[in-house]
Amino acid sequence: MLDAVVLAGGVDRGEIAAETGIIHRPLLEVGGVPMIQRTLAALRGASSVGEVALVAPEPVQLAVSEDAVDIRVPAGDAFVDNIQRGIQAHAGGTDALLLLTADIPLITSAAINDLAQQALAARADVAYPIIPRESCEREFPGARRTYVTLKDGVYTGGNAVVVKRDFLQLRRELIEKLFAARKNPLKLAAIFGLGFIFALVTRRLSLSRLEARASQIVGGKVAAIISTYPELGFDVDKLEDLNLARRAAASFDSR
Repeated sequence: MLDAVVLAGGVDRGEIAAETGIIHRPLLEVGGVPMIQRTLAALRGASSVGEVALVAPEPVQLAVSEDAVDIRVPAGDAFVDNIQRGIQAHAGGTDALLLLTADIPLITSAAINDLAQQALAARADVAYPIIPRESCEREFPGARRTYVTLKDGVYTGGNAVVVKRDFLQLRRELIEKLFAARKNPLKLAAIFGLGFIFALVTRRLSLSRLEARASQIVGGKVAAIISTYPELGFDVDKLEDLNLARRAAASFDSR
């Protein structure tokens, strides 16, 4: 079993806020329900999840019922700081934690249980879900996702990760560095090496090599978890994502 940390901080000033007037993205409604409530309901329905900590600002906390979470943590300004706050709130909890964002409105208990089962079996310090492109396009035709082509297939990343508590605490500085570089190819090349980046862009990188290089960099075992639950990778970043989520909600809610 895993304790969970839901990261629901941050303020949106982009197109979604301009269109809806809502700056706290977890409060956007999908299927008539705020996204944060949908995420928490999926966690509560997952047999693999123990305690749930919600890291969020007050307006988001107020939208959540008392029985939906076990621990409430005020959100800070930085994403990495909020991760640390969530981990510290689970003092004495499970050795591994499930971290996920609150903008994945179609997440299901089945997807969470599958990720938890595979991650625990991998016995990794970090287990990150990747979803095959065909799974995403079958469930969400027309959705625009960012994909990476490997020798083994084409994948997009999920919006959750399973990490060992002690490992995350020890490697905080590196995690901050990786997070800061996530959208900067030059910084990423400096971390992973030009040869690695070249193999990636020329589509000659295998999944096993990716895991090995990531493990080498972070100083622990990194496992890629192949999930066929595309809802793990469907987050609401853009207005078109919100509209698609609202159209797809009826299908997901009827399952």
